Amino acid sequence: MLTVRNLRQYTALHVRALKTDDMSPSPKSLKNTNMDDLALLKTVPLLSFLPDPTLEDIRTKLIEQRYEKDEFIFREGDKAEWFYFLKQGAIKCLKYAPQGDELILKILLPGEMFCCESVTFEGDTVHPGNAQAMGPTTVLKLNRTIYFECLHQHPPVTMQVISYLGNRLKESQDLAKSLALDPAETRLASLLLRLAEKLGVKEPGGVYIGIQLTRQEIAHMIAVTEETAVRILTRFKEQGVLLAHSGKKLIIADMDSLSKLAS
Repeated sequence: MLTVRNLRQYTALHVRALKTDDMSPSPKSLKNTNMDDLALLKTVPLLSFLPDPTLEDIRTKLIEQRYEKDEFIFREGDKAEWFYFLKQGAIKCLKYAPQGDELILKILLPGEMFCCESVTFEGDTVHPGNAQAMGPTTVLKLNRTIYFECLHQHPPVTMQVISYLGNRLKESQDLAKSLALDPAETRLASLLLRLAEKLGVKEPGGVYIGIQLTRQEIAHMIAVTEETAVRILTRFKEQGVLLAHSGKKLIIADMDSLSKLAS
């Protein structure tokens, strides 16, 4: 049975900070007054069940920050004090192996909340991974104390929080299992399916993945070398599964075949 204690233990296992001497940039902070932010908050799982007056109060307390490509929103081991909401751009969540290899855990798009697992727990917690901008990016952030005050005012929503964190825990466990046990071809097929579900746009030739990913980034998302990723992508193209796999265009021509490869 999922309990808060289980979730705390899980977080502790993932907080093995690989600290670096390089400090992330400090972008200019601005109080945010964009009315569209209220609509964004209503789509966030950990906030959507709060009443509109509470969400409006939260909106007035958001802080907006802007980042350029490759700047870090936070680094692994940094103190976790803020909930983050991606307003514009794209962010990759990643970890570094002891030898320096990069592993991309997920790609975030506008409307998504991130860093919620570590910030939700009481006490001093740190980020178990890094968040890095993939291009010009705008982020909204909310201090954790404000969110906790909302929970105290609306006790029933705590069960929603536990349910949400439980789902995120399952996602992490599924990813760890896949990286440990699945062949590289299966991992890549599964990755493409997830991207298609999240970003796919139907075109005459198939399903277009609406974000530019380099071959190196794809390799980092399935924990293989770039050369291995290129070989598998080329094989998928020869098999008619992919129509194209350049850095500018990724089109899945045969979703059924890709699903079989991922199973």
